[in-house]
Amino acid sequence: MSGRARLAVCATAATLMASSALMPLVEPATWFLQAVILLMLQSGVGALARRVPLARPLTVAVQALVTLLLLTLVFAREQALGGIVPGPEVFQRFGVLLEAGGADVSRYMIPAPLSDGIRLMLVGGVLLVGLAVDALAVTFRTAAPAGLPLLALYSVAAGLSGSGAADWLWFLLAAAGYLLLLLAEGRDRLSQWGR
Repeated sequence: MSGRARLAVCATAATLMASSALMPLVEPATWFLQAVILLMLQSGVGALARRVPLARPLTVAVQALVTLLLLTLVFAREQALGGIVPGPEVFQRFGVLLEAGGADVSRYMIPAPLSDGIRLMLVGGVLLVGLAVDALAVTFRTAAPAGLPLLALYSVAAGLSGSGAADWLWFLLAAAGYLLLLLAEGRDRLSQWGR
């Protein structure tokens, strides 16, 4: 496996490890499997775009476009052209879902029931953080700043869940993901020096 491919896998793993802290917030946690699949597709598109090779900003733009198409396919298929191409109705649907999700978050205690709005907030948030982590760590090859979106994702979960004994487990998992990403970047930089 090449250094960039290893870095992409570690960026995806770090995002998933940090986003696992969101699982206790909603019941059932079936949204996580959906986020895993969509994040892996987003990361795969980034890997393909970097192989072409495209300019770095163009690689991120392609990943963002694919992310929008995936979210459209999952959450607003009926409003999309051909079931996948977003139009104005898709963005209206996203707005309605996000508004309903915000109302559900303020209405329910933790663990909240999994509504479509909350699911869009969770899956979309994980994909946005995953895009930022992949762009910083893999496309622009600076893994250290990629910890900021991971920290933001963990902080949302920690801020909403309160304090408990299980919070340390989620923190350790998120921190291990970040350290894994830093280790992969260090190994990649070291391998560029040769034997």
